[in-house]
Amino acid sequence: MEKSQAPVETTAEVSECWDESRVPTADTSKLVSVISPTHLKLSKEHHDQPVWHFPAGPGLAQEVQCLRWHFPTMSYYPSMKLTVPFEAVWRIWEDLAESTPTPLPFTKTSIDFTVMSYNILAQDLLETNQDLCIHCPPEVLNWNYRYSLLLEEIKKWGPDILCLQEVQENHYREQLHPALCQMGYTCVYKRRTGTKTDGCATCYRSSCFSEVALTQLEYFRPETELLDRHNVGIVLLLQPVVTLGSEVKKKGPPLCVANTHLLFNPSRGDIKLAQLAIMLAEIDSMIKSCKAKGKRCNIILCGDFNSVPRMALYQLIMTGQLFYRNLPAWKISGQEELSYKTKCLRLSRPLWPSSLGITDACRYTVDNKALKSQSPKPGKCQYSHDFMLRLRYCPAAYVRPQDLELLPGVTDDKPDASKENQPFDKRIIHIISHRLNLESVYKHTLPGSGNPEVTAFTSQGGNTVDYIFYSPKLGSTSYQKAGGDVASEGLKLIGVLSLLSEEALWSMNGLPNHIFPSDHLSLVAKFQLDILE
Repeated sequence: MEKSQAPVETTAEVSECWDESRVPTADTSKLVSVISPTHLKLSKEHHDQPVWHFPAGPGLAQEVQCLRWHFPTMSYYPSMKLTVPFEAVWRIWEDLAESTPTPLPFTKTSIDFTVMSYNILAQDLLETNQDLCIHCPPEVLNWNYRYSLLLEEIKKWGPDILCLQEVQENHYREQLHPALCQMGYTCVYKRRTGTKTDGCATCYRSSCFSEVALTQLEYFRPETELLDRHNVGIVLLLQPVVTLGSEVKKKGPPLCVANTHLLFNPSRGDIKLAQLAIMLAEIDSMIKSCKAKGKRCNIILCGDFNSVPRMALYQLIMTGQLFYRNLPAWKISGQEELSYKTKCLRLSRPLWPSSLGITDACRYTVDNKALKSQSPKPGKCQYSHDFMLRLRYCPAAYVRPQDLELLPGVTDDKPDASKENQPFDKRIIHIISHRLNLESVYKHTLPGSGNPEVTAFTSQGGNTVDYIFYSPKLGSTSYQKAGGDVASEGLKLIGVLSLLSEEALWSMNGLPNHIFPSDHLSLVAKFQLDILE
């Protein structure tokens, strides 16, 4: 807009001032208030005390004063210089339901708690695999720089339960554990077996939960050839508490919190399934112990599963079963397309040996823990009931032992041949299952755009490999698992921290960067739990 060159001769002509550059410099002491109450105006002490006056109150009869530096700009054309620091909000909190806890002393109370799962990228692994971070500025790869951002992120979202993966042991002992304890957390750490220096850590606010039981899992089993990798997991049984001051007023139903980091190798899905089976069996054992005491138990399962959504391992967790006959091992996780390879490992039964003590239903065999502490009796074989049931119509059942004495009507009977052609009996030996009834917090596609959500990012691109699974409130899921054991009335998901697309992460130079300190994004969810008397 072109400025007027007409001189200002009287004060009556000064009706408004939108731009301080247009304020007359001659005899400014004669400036008076503007006629129209809707206009901005300058006080006569303009040079001594620069203040903007704004009409306010009923009928705009009153005034409020605002220093000129508080006003965003003095021109029709906005200034390019920011008056306050600008912060881009990349991730937003999504409220999924109203949280309406009932205050004490009513008989029904609901408590809210927040869970964070985060692979924080162990510094030793970063330095060993620097080719995965070649897109990153060197300064964002420094541990001290990343550590300060990590603590800021934990403080910002304030989770009540914190599940961390790739936690380097010396960093945990010297920095993370002292800082988290100061923030009110009680922590459990499990380092990977073997020579690796990182592990998993599960932390919880002692003001919100009390520990009931703890199991630290090692997936490495020297007696089992399949399980030769050094991944670990932590399973905690917590009891929510409602306090008033320092006094515990109520205790909620037990909460089983599991945290793990499964094998990365994309071509060894058979190992991942065995590791997952160990974790599911331990969760099942925790639930059984609660049921034996007449208590219902909820489940939170967090971690880096190194498997993308809707592939075999994910489907096993979500649907409760997996038919694996002749399935290529790389399809278990779907991290990489390996169909071009001439030789590819395919799954066959049994997936793991019976000596592991875990059934195809991802449960411990009968008295499995007791048998571990007892030496087997000479000449005695011990088999689980589930194992014996699977032998009813197996091929060996049709072969009569040569030295078996012939007893008419007893040992001359043969298995019903019609059973052999029943699809169910042929398929059952190639199915693994569980009965935990789990749901994913995230839906894996961004609303609106439909682009895939990303939880992990390297120089090769982004993908989803991190999850928070939970036992949902009855009726809150789109489907119910057939024959599933519902351990409790479930958790209600009431909020979640949004994830980002691969394109958005590329725009900020990938991960890690000056905002996010790891090659993974944190996963944060808020739940509501009913407490019934």
